[in-house]
Amino acid sequence: MNYATLVSNIENFTEDNSSELTASIDQIISQSEEMIFQRLPNLPCFRFTSSAANLVVGTSQYTIASARMIRNLFITSSDVVSFLDHRIDSYLRDYWPNSTTQGTPIMYSTSSAGTSGTVITLAPTPDAILAYSAEYVAPAAGLTSSNTTTWLGDHAENLLLAACLYETSAFLKDANTLTLYKQQFDESVQLFQQEMLRDYAAEYNGGI
Repeated sequence: MNYATLVSNIENFTEDNSSELTASIDQIISQSEEMIFQRLPNLPCFRFTSSAANLVVGTSQYTIASARMIRNLFITSSDVVSFLDHRIDSYLRDYWPNSTTQGTPIMYSTSSAGTSGTVITLAPTPDAILAYSAEYVAPAAGLTSSNTTTWLGDHAENLLLAACLYETSAFLKDANTLTLYKQQFDESVQLFQQEMLRDYAAEYNGGI
C-alpha cells in the first residue's frame, strides 16, 4: 500500500474528504507510524546497525546517531567481536569510578538521549583505538508524497491502515469509529507480536 492508496483508503473508510482532513492526513500518518513504532519497536524496519567507527583513547562517551534504543554494542579487536554488557549508570560509576583510568571496555550505560541520538558511556574508558558499532532501533522514514513506499506499507498494510483509521477517528472526534478502529489496531498489533516471536525464534530450539 503506497502513499496515494493509503490516503484514498483513509478518506473512503471514513467517508470524509474535507479540506480539514486532507490538510491533516500527513500528520495523521506520521502519528500512526510513531504509534506503531512505540508498540512494535522490534519490527524489521525499525532495526538498524550503526556505521563502524573507532573508539578514542581516553574518551568514555559516544553518541549513536538516530538511535532511540540500543539493542547491542560491540567492539572489534583483531577481527574478534566482543559484545559489551548493558548496565545502569550508577552500576557503571560504581564499577569504574575514575574515568581517567583506562582499559578495554566491557560494559556500557545509556547516559542521555536527544535529537541527535543516544549517548552511551563505556567502562573501562578505552585505552586503545578499537572499532565499535551498535545495533539499535529507531523510527523508519515514513510515508509521504515524496516517499511513497515503505516497509510498513508493503508488509504491514493492515496494521498501518488500522492505526491511521484510529488516529483519523480521534481527529474527527467520532467515538463510534474510534472504538472500532482501536480494536482493529490492537488486534493487528497482537498478530504482529506473534509473528515477531516466530520470526526471531529458532525453529529448532523453539519447536515451532
